[in-house]
Amino acid sequence: MDVQTLHTKQLQTAGRGDRVARTRESIVASALALATAGQVAPIVRDIAQMAGVSARTVFQHFADTAELYVAVLGRVLAALVGESKELATVGPVEQRIASMIDQCADRYEQLRPMWTFVETLQRRSPEAADMISQIYSANTANLSQAFAPELAALPAESRQRALTALALAIAPESWVVLRQRLNLSVEQAREELSFVVKSAFATEAARR
Repeated sequence: MDVQTLHTKQLQTAGRGDRVARTRESIVASALALATAGQVAPIVRDIAQMAGVSARTVFQHFADTAELYVAVLGRVLAALVGESKELATVGPVEQRIASMIDQCADRYEQLRPMWTFVETLQRRSPEAADMISQIYSANTANLSQAFAPELAALPAESRQRALTALALAIAPESWVVLRQRLNLSVEQAREELSFVVKSAFATEAARR
């Protein structure tokens, strides 16, 4: 095979790869759009129609809907992590709390419309549940760094309790409860989270 023929075949292969990637991306984006619109389990027919492909094509790219949904979840979590900044580890504690609350509010408000989809998926898929757990673990690790001085000032037996309280306060579920169950505005939800976070430190500090 001469060089020109080889180059042509490589270009054709790359083109097919690009088309496959674009089709897969379109399917995932369509499923994500439907989940964001509130569909707990977007059906393949609707996903395929939005993506401009057939239902058969969807299953050529994904073994089943569970695999597709996990891909959607991965896209959501990657976007949330990618958009988030590292929590400040220096400066007044009030400023660090405010920065953390702002970041959580922005991230979780984006996630809120599809939270039922996320909750349902993590119950059905061990892979999805593991992805969510990794995010929670990362949040706890970030909190321990952002508030290291305040945690270090607490008695040893109180540090883990305070850290757990902080992690609970900024969990996505807390934001959903404040916004959807208690019908608070975004600003009111921010204020409540700030109050809870400050209370966690104050309560444990009072035990000294």
